[in-house]
Amino acid sequence: MLEIVIPSLPPAEFSPNARVHWAARGKAANQAYDEVIIALHQQGWCGPPIHAALIHVSWGVKDKRRRDTDNFVARTKPYIDQLVKSGVLADDDRFHVRYRYGWHESKTGETVIKIEPDPIEEG
Repeated sequence: MLEIVIPSLPPAEFSPNARVHWAARGKAANQAYDEVIIALHQQGWCGPPIHAALIHVSWGVKDKRRRDTDNFVARTKPYIDQLVKSGVLADDDRFHVRYRYGWHESKTGETVIKIEPDPIEEG
């Protein structure tokens, strides 16, 4: 199992409700890609791509405000895309991954992504 902790919440520019310029969205995507690369280097990832994965994404928040899970799923897209580009996941289509989403309390905003082989899909 691979667990990476990104020390921020996913970029708001990727929310379906965001109305941002394409350049601002691109800049946010590049920063998100860099955060994933740094987290992968800290974990020392060097394995083959996972072809059938179960991905647990948990967003850490420091308060009890109501947040829309659907928006956070969309905001997490650049993180998942970079996991594919980095060779951690073979692909992120419906044939290769299943997702679980959740929330946890933390002192600062963070995103925790746990990736494990999916025994149901592999077998």
